[in-house]
Amino acid sequence: MDTSLKQTEQVVMLAILRKNGDAYGVSIHEELAKRLQKEVPMATIYATLEKLQDKGFVRSRQGEATAERGGRAKMYFEITGKGQKALNASLNGFFRLTEGLEWKGAMG
Repeated sequence: MDTSLKQTEQVVMLAILRKNGDAYGVSIHEELAKRLQKEVPMATIYATLEKLQDKGFVRSRQGEATAERGGRAKMYFEITGKGQKALNASLNGFFRLTEGLEWKGAMG
């Protein structure tokens, strides 16, 4: 089973963590727009969520149907233990790559 994460998978998982139990498509989209300061297409978010579910890194649960959504229910997402391990490993690898770098004006 592949436990590697692409950047889009990382940021979607981080947004799920930030939403703390209230992570559904639109709330993930809003969190990414706020934190990344750019728009991530909804289709990209939903495709990424599907991939993450296929890998066993996130699971979904159906919320209550609401009138404001025309009687449709929201799908909420949470990270599994396996997903948390994969995210931690991926982020730790990224941070190890940045250790000791001299940016020489690139960050200014």
